[in-house]
Amino acid sequence: MCELRPCIPCEKIEDDSYDWYARHRAKLEEVKHKKADIVFIGDSITHFWSPEDDIGYGKEVWQEFYGDCSVLNLGYGFDRTQNMIWRLEHGEMAGQAPKVIVVNAGTNQFSVTPRYDGDTPEAAFAGIEKLVSLLRSLAPEALIVLMALFPRKPAERQRAIDELNGLLAARFGNLPASERLLFLDITRKFLLPDGTFNEELFVDRSCHPNNAGYRIWAEALEPLLRRELGEEKRF
Repeated sequence: MCELRPCIPCEKIEDDSYDWYARHRAKLEEVKHKKADIVFIGDSITHFWSPEDDIGYGKEVWQEFYGDCSVLNLGYGFDRTQNMIWRLEHGEMAGQAPKVIVVNAGTNQFSVTPRYDGDTPEAAFAGIEKLVSLLRSLAPEALIVLMALFPRKPAERQRAIDELNGLLAARFGNLPASERLLFLDITRKFLLPDGTFNEELFVDRSCHPNNAGYRIWAEALEPLLRRELGEEKRF
């Protein structure tokens, strides 16, 4: 059993621009009344896509692609894998049987703050692996789309992300279709032709996509959602 910190469920660690506990309570209410076809789970990159908590960096793209779909956004700003595991173990997927789960987790394992001194790529990998295993137990029929971590500044953080993405690709990159898990790496789409970070795709020029960046993500997911949801999804 994993005993690394990213595997150990815990509640919020950081203070961010929203009320973490209020969001958790709201999600527990939401799943009582919603049967989601698509679940997104992750950190602020997922959280800030949809127009929730008055942020919505990519709300126009969200509305265009998912406005007519039954979608559950389980992204929380500044969350790490241990926070996501805690939330799932405390009811945020209760009663859900989604057809697709999109996971974008791990970048905050490398965010060093006064409350968190960061993780190694190996420890971050262990947390993601446990998160995926938990999601599989909660939704055994769903297609899990595991995203490679998006590029990020500064350079030392990108080196850790590259190493983690390599570990994820080695573990999940060539699974048979019967495993119902797809590792999706769209890193190159966020880079300039010379391979450097494209700041123009990020609202803060370092981490969080803007509408153009979120469109890249949505367009990469679209063929998978078409295949899994069929006529239930608006095209």
